[in-house]
Amino acid sequence: MEHNKMERREDNRQMARYRDESSAAATAWKIVGGTVLALAAVTVIAALPDIKRYIKISMM
Repeated sequence: MEHNKMERREDNRQMARYRDESSAAATAWKIVGGTVLALAAVTVIAALPDIKRYIKISMM
């Protein structure tokens, strides 16, 4: 009986450790994704004058 309690405690610790690692990984991916999205937005904003000029030329 005592052995089963110890096993359950160890299983719970392992699950908690996995949950912590996966949430840290998810947070890291959110940060990376947000950074990529921000860089894409900055690139588009910086290129807007060129894009507008290209559209104007192609409409002529």
